[in-house]
Amino acid sequence: MLDYCMCPKCERMIMLDSEFDTGFCLYCGTHISYEESREFFLEGLKSAIPDDLAIEADLSELIDEDDCCEDNYGMDECREQCAKAQEFMGKWDFAAAFQHFTAALEWRPKDFESCCGRLTAGILKLNDVENWEQRLSDCISLIRGQNDWNMTQKSLEYSLNILKRFLSKGGRFVSPVYTYGFFRTLCESFPELRTEAAVIFAHCVNVDNAPFTDAARLDHETTRFAVGSYPQEPDKNLSRSMLLIMKYHPDSRARHSLCRALYVYDRAVWLRSRDEARINDALTFLEKMFDESFGSEDRKAALDAGYDFLMMGGIEPASTQREKLMFLSGVYSYQQTKRMERFFSGSAFFNRLYLEIYLKQKGASPLSAEYKRIEAKLRSLT
Repeated sequence: MLDYCMCPKCERMIMLDSEFDTGFCLYCGTHISYEESREFFLEGLKSAIPDDLAIEADLSELIDEDDCCEDNYGMDECREQCAKAQEFMGKWDFAAAFQHFTAALEWRPKDFESCCGRLTAGILKLNDVENWEQRLSDCISLIRGQNDWNMTQKSLEYSLNILKRFLSKGGRFVSPVYTYGFFRTLCESFPELRTEAAVIFAHCVNVDNAPFTDAARLDHETTRFAVGSYPQEPDKNLSRSMLLIMKYHPDSRARHSLCRALYVYDRAVWLRSRDEARINDALTFLEKMFDESFGSEDRKAALDAGYDFLMMGGIEPASTQREKLMFLSGVYSYQQTKRMERFFSGSAFFNRLYLEIYLKQKGASPLSAEYKRIEAKLRSLT
């Protein structure tokens, strides 16, 4: 444990570890004895106390007693609760283990082992996924200065391994609405666990938002492990989850398939109902894919999915181009169309749609510079 000491040579306050007999001064580099520098510090404290405030007890004893009390209070009770929790963890009774780890933290709020144990049990008991991010943050805040600082990573490895066993049985168990922050923090803080975290998160996003994909069918036909609260309808803010998966998922084919599952599935319904949240989310996803560091294959997959969704490419085969044009011109706003130009300006169909939507704006005219610019681009493409 680090204690306040004072260098006998330069007389500056330093911190030395009481487990070592000697140490070095941070300021002057002098090799000094722990006992000597500690006593020098305490003597300086005593001399600084005025005579009229003199105390009867030895100051060093008070300090040591205080440190001892602070260090050891509740230690036995905390270890006892931890032992009980570990016993329940071995029986896969994660709810009981969580209760005992929580009780251990009531005795020692900063006990690192109890904090990591509560994180593990909290993840595996599954019914309060909205608190995963906070528990992970609590562990990360205690990592600095811990002898076994990688205990959190070991706890997460254990948890992810069991979650993957649940996945192998087709179980859906977490909602991306609540756990996005947890998986983002995990990927940012523990690089070695990124790929496994992204695989698990991709499954959850797929099941929650694309009910007729293979993962959803597997989930429906086998035993469900789903617990906790879920929103009334699928999450419409898909871009943040998809960007995390595109960045860290190890399988490019799975990344691209999921991108189509989320943004192309049921697209006609979203467009007919003018689902602004879905449309703006798809545009945000495309913008961030091209603004941040993603590979060319990933960008192409995102662009293809975006075109199929927003421009109805590859769907409604019985509809003519003119019918699609008339329909989409009543769906998008001019601001949304301007955002799309960055990605679809090479398409003649998009430029025709741009002109149709532009002319609906107040004060728009075929003689304006903007109309002539798009018209010239359309002539060059056709």
